[in-house]
Amino acid sequence: MKKLFSGGGEAGSWPLPKIVGALKGKYGSVEPLGEEGPLRVFGVQDNGINFVVALMQSAPGSNKVVELGFLARFVGFPVSAHIIETINRNLHISVAALEGSELFLMAGMQVTGGYDEGQFTMVLEAWRRDLMVTLHGLDGDSASMSNAYPVAKMAEARAFAANHAPSSENPVDMLSSFLGAKASQEICEDCGGRGKRGFIARMCGACDGSGFVNRH
Repeated sequence: MKKLFSGGGEAGSWPLPKIVGALKGKYGSVEPLGEEGPLRVFGVQDNGINFVVALMQSAPGSNKVVELGFLARFVGFPVSAHIIETINRNLHISVAALEGSELFLMAGMQVTGGYDEGQFTMVLEAWRRDLMVTLHGLDGDSASMSNAYPVAKMAEARAFAANHAPSSENPVDMLSSFLGAKASQEICEDCGGRGKRGFIARMCGACDGSGFVNRH
């Protein structure tokens, strides 16, 4: 399984009660499934999707979690090696594997440093994204990514959010209109319009972080 936050930081541990508390705060249903030695396992349901969160402690009963694991199993779907390959190309922290006719989605991380709720929330969001990618892959052509986004199902919202391509009768420059005052500017070449540069994302000096510079 892929590991996050490992190989660059010092080994650490996160308190098990805080992790469980964060899980219960985010999900409506968190059920303890049992323990085996230092391993504590919880079943989670998120909008009808079931998955398991595994917490590996440094020792049985220590309440110091040194590894996290996630597992979801999809049964009865028409799964092929091509679907697995496609899903894996788009996963963020997980790996999809075919076992017989079943798809297993797995993710793992080794804890480094002290507990950070924001960091753990990012992990949960990344796992949720991977679940969505997997469900989309299993649905194939029968569903689109927009179907996984609740507001996209509302007719009024879809109608309001529609942006139609300009016609010859109404040749509007949509980009200039959208940019407004920035229409007289162009995207900064130094940062590609991001406003930041480099791996640690320092503010771009060429555009002062705006992402735009005045046209010459």
